[in-house]
Order: sequence, then C-alpha cells, then structure tokens
Amino acid sequence: MINNLTKRTRNIFIIFILGLQCLIYFFNQKPLTDNYIQKSITVENFSSIVLSKSGITKIGSEKLNKIDENNIYLEGKSYLENKEYKIYGKNISIDLSKEISNSDEYVEVINRMGLLKAQGFKNLDYNGKIFFKGEIEFVIEK
Repeated sequence: MINNLTKRTRNIFIIFILGLQCLIYFFNQKPLTDNYIQKSITVENFSSIVLSKSGITKIGSEKLNKIDENNIYLEGKSYLENKEYKIYGKNISIDLSKEISNSDEYVEVINRMGLLKAQGFKNLDYNGKIFFKGEIEFVIEK
C-alpha cells in the first residue's frame, strides 16, 4: 500500500512538473505579430572609405546617420574625396545604390583645375557629373 502510494505521488509530481514546464514554455514565447522598428544608427566624427563602381571615395562627417541599407546622411561639416575631386560641405545625403550624393548647403569643390564655391550640389558619381546650385564662384589655380 505504501509502495503504491509512493508511485502515485511520484507520478503526480512528475505530471505537475511537466505541466509547469509547458506553461513556462507557452508564456515565454514572443508573438510573431509584433512589428519591430529598426533603430537608426548614428556615428559621430565618422571617416571611412566607400568602394563603388566609379572607384574609391573617402567620406567623413561630424555625424553619420544610416537611414536605411542604401542611404546615409552626413550631418554637419562633411566631405567626399576621390582621385578626381574633394567636396567639402554640410549635411550631405548619399544614395549608395544609385551613387548619388547631394546637399543644399554651401559647398567647396577642389579639383586639379581650381576651387569652386556653390550653394549646393548634386553629384552623379556613376556618370562623373556634378551639378551645382545657386551662385557659383570658380577660382582657377595658377
């Protein structure tokens, strides 16, 4: 009788522990219907090299904001440099997939011919073309 009571108590205890584990498992599951918001990535005093179809470009800024997989925003004083030119400006947006950079802020561009100052720019790097906005001043190197 005592042996039978011990087996029954042991079986009830095992069933209780298994039931408790099942409850913990179900309450610990994360629902699949939750939407997760991707956090933006920000780096201060940033400098890096970007390899694109048109070559190697060095970029830097006071603050870099990654908008998504293909777009970054160089906030504050920023620059783009490659073998053809150096662009110094503020608040530059870069689309890495289309290789387009632009800014509506004051910009200085230095190349082998001289220094150009403008009120903004749009750089189509894959075509090798830079379009300038506003008043433009060009100083030829002597």
